[in-house]
Amino acid sequence: MEVSTTFAQVVFQNIPHSYTPNVPVTCCYTLTSAIQPNPRDWVGIFKVGWSNTKDYHTFVWVEPSVGLEGQEPVMKQVIFTTYYLPKDDAEFYQFCYVDSTGLVRGASTPFCFKTPEEQSTDSLENDLLIITTQEKVDQREREDTRRDEKHLRSSLAMLEVLQLDSG
Repeated sequence: MEVSTTFAQVVFQNIPHSYTPNVPVTCCYTLTSAIQPNPRDWVGIFKVGWSNTKDYHTFVWVEPSVGLEGQEPVMKQVIFTTYYLPKDDAEFYQFCYVDSTGLVRGASTPFCFKTPEEQSTDSLENDLLIITTQEKVDQREREDTRRDEKHLRSSLAMLEVLQLDSG
């Protein structure tokens, strides 16, 4: 795999954990001021573990950024049509921005293609689980007990005052 500091020149944005198969995929990315885009640059979908830029599954040519080179970061997007996308195969993929010389200038976090049913079962796996110590549980119970005791004492004092006033 061609690993270098050039990977940070293109940053992929809002990449979900999974995409729905048979639906076009929009890939958003930001070109940093460190990259000079070229009409021969492209964004590809690679199976995770790729070792060469020729290992792409599919790719899309990027639209050139006319007159924006070397300025502020620029947000761009490409759309992958359904026909060329990987099928629902439980493999993980990532987007890579490859420049005209064949260097990878950015890589996304991994994603896969899953049906909506598979995606909904994944959301169950993403539920929050909090692990705490018994000491913390005991401390919280003591604090709750102290608060309840304080409230009860206050109520008792009010009742005693009311009883004295009525008697």
